[in-house]
Amino acid sequence: MAGAHRVDGQAGFVLQSGSNKQFETGLDMKKSFAVAAVATAALLSACGGGGGDQPMVAAGNTALAVNSTVTSAVVQTPFSFPAGVSDFGTTAATSVTFTSTATTPAFTIASGSNTASGTTTFGSCIFAVTSSNFPASSPLALGKTVTVQPCNLNVATAGATANGVATSRSIALILGAAASANASVTVGVNAGGQLTINGNIVGTVTLTPVTGA
Repeated sequence: MAGAHRVDGQAGFVLQSGSNKQFETGLDMKKSFAVAAVATAALLSACGGGGGDQPMVAAGNTALAVNSTVTSAVVQTPFSFPAGVSDFGTTAATSVTFTSTATTPAFTIASGSNTASGTTTFGSCIFAVTSSNFPASSPLALGKTVTVQPCNLNVATAGATANGVATSRSIALILGAAASANASVTVGVNAGGQLTINGNIVGTVTLTPVTGA
């Protein structure tokens, strides 16, 4: 065989000069490619990945028109109005609680020693009083109906990461010109912008990329 010779009784092969240079060149190219690959990986890592999904968050806070879906999500959550609710004729601390998950949810309104309860319908929030010890002159007296507009739930979604993981955030009930003190619930936003409160789907939010991502 051409180029073969004996070394200590064993057959060996001698690379010609030109072949040796090609072999060394090939090794140098492989080393260069390896270095380039490592540098590229490091750069992609520093920039947040190689074209993966960009982190998204809720662009701002969310105002939800109150309906039976929303009230079901906040059932038994008391909303406190420290200065009362003008539409109810109250000027002292007043609490409003939706107490059922029905399509016409039950409610309880309390202020001082007075309490009214009944059912709620929507389009705005329409409170039909079916039980009350408020005086006859009160908008919350037995048999009366109180319509409140606007009737919204403000949810502190701004900056919530759109990963479907629920975290504790604040909400406030808006009844006409009155805003409740913040109440705490679990809020989640998924990658499609779907909004949940206490595990209940209540609407959608606008998403925006994380600043600097």
